[in-house]
Amino acid sequence: MARPYLPLALLVLASAATAQVTFSDVTPTTAPYFATPADEDFWINSIAPADYDGDGRTDLAVIGFYVVYDVSVEDKLLLLHNDGEGGDGRWAFTTVELPLNGMIAGASDLAWGDVDGDGDHDLVVASSGAMALYRNDGGSLVATDVALPAYYEDSEYEDTYDLRSLTFADVDNDGDLDLLVPSVYDEANFAFSTRLLRNDGDDGAGGWTFTDTAAAIDPSVNAQSAWADEDGDGDLDLLLANVDPNTEQGFVRLFRNDADGFHAEDPLGIRIAHGLADMADVDADGDQDLLVAGNVQEPDETFVTVVRLYRKEAAGYVAEDLIAAPAGDWLDFNAATWADYDSDGDVDLLVTGSYVGDSEIAGKSEIYANDGGAFAPIGVQLPAPIGSIGRGGAFTWLDLDGDGDLDYLVAGGFFVPGGNGLVEAQIHLFRNDAVAANAAPAAPTGLALAPSGEDGIALSWNAAVDDHTPAAQLTYDLELWRDAVPVALPGRLPQPGSIGNGLRRDLAGLPPGHYVWRVAAVDSAYAGSAPAGGEFTLPLAADAIFADGFDPAQ
Repeated sequence: MARPYLPLALLVLASAATAQVTFSDVTPTTAPYFATPADEDFWINSIAPADYDGDGRTDLAVIGFYVVYDVSVEDKLLLLHNDGEGGDGRWAFTTVELPLNGMIAGASDLAWGDVDGDGDHDLVVASSGAMALYRNDGGSLVATDVALPAYYEDSEYEDTYDLRSLTFADVDNDGDLDLLVPSVYDEANFAFSTRLLRNDGDDGAGGWTFTDTAAAIDPSVNAQSAWADEDGDGDLDLLLANVDPNTEQGFVRLFRNDADGFHAEDPLGIRIAHGLADMADVDADGDQDLLVAGNVQEPDETFVTVVRLYRKEAAGYVAEDLIAAPAGDWLDFNAATWADYDSDGDVDLLVTGSYVGDSEIAGKSEIYANDGGAFAPIGVQLPAPIGSIGRGGAFTWLDLDGDGDLDYLVAGGFFVPGGNGLVEAQIHLFRNDAVAANAAPAAPTGLALAPSGEDGIALSWNAAVDDHTPAAQLTYDLELWRDAVPVALPGRLPQPGSIGNGLRRDLAGLPPGHYVWRVAAVDSAYAGSAPAGGEFTLPLAADAIFADGFDPAQ
């Protein structure tokens, strides 16, 4: 049903430890997707932000279904092109509808990545037994017939949030993006699996080749995935949480990426019935801490509803409960995510779940500010979908207006005020009007290269500097092209840098030729520096000169 829009308002957030931050409601009032007509709803299953057309504004990919009650249900895959602030103070979007080509907007996921290295973001769509790659050609996305496995997210917990299952990462250090696909269903064997697809490039016939690596990664049915160099050895390791009420098949595991393959570790001994897991460096000590939120089964098989931080220390992970429900007005937790909302250089925490409202249970999101590694609630809530309605929800941070701080978008099912339990689909968009400016980091300096192994090459640089984010907490994007840099470089995605916080990258398996590389620093609010660049030719000349003090054995 048509949503009753909140008046344009400022939400003022402040604490003793943080500067004042305000959020303005800039949700569009335009039909049909932001303001649905009476007896209609647009239910969103997944949202993924990216500047897909290179115009400097962050756009949105959205998949969901449009309902005209008692009449029709239509599956939708949309690009919402960011047109900036409209004359009414609300945000403006132009809608571009992409063909689903037989896919349906069931349990879905979306992921952006420059698959073909041409300088723009391509889109992978997965939903209900199907997947498709939409290649981006200068801002126009076209579905391909690239063979991809049958993704089939299957969880008994119907209210699960969009978990960001699909993820791109350069897993094999060859300079291109590989694709992790959890929740793959094998109809022949009636079994689920997790697939890591190696990017093997152009197939010579206008298509693209992904090869299943048969990686030793445990089966998953409803997964959250994230990549970082967790052990500091120069390649990306995987955090994978299989979230399911059937906790016998659930897990939260690290898969270490080594020369002989992936090796599973279970450092926490817990399982998540509903909720999620994630990782970030919360205390700026250069290593990855872990976060879980939701209904958690402990090692002794008891259950708690909790938002918990696992700090990585020399002796292992140290657990710290940030919130345990019921606490205050919290009843449950559906999800949590890291973001430097106040642009002070550390990662804060957004928690979303259900609480006791004035007359009924409702949903909320609340920010917990990071002050020297300790977290405290700000005290003013943002909208969030209500759980227990079989619709789930999706939320994301993005820099909507390009001012260097993170804005907030959330979609899902909300109670209609005074509607006696009536639920409707809503989309809320809040602009962050932080007083403190956030400058992008300086570009990395001291770029160097050296031989690595028998036929590889090591790229290195000095740590960048930033106005707020500590050097140890900066992450880095690394991009590599054969022959020449694309004319237009893609705007960066609202996420940590693609290779984590390392200052060196060892590349292997590159064919002979001339290469151009670019590295950029990324701060805690996901603002990226200007890229610093270099070039090299393989095979390396025998008399090649490398930077003083560079140790290829490091």
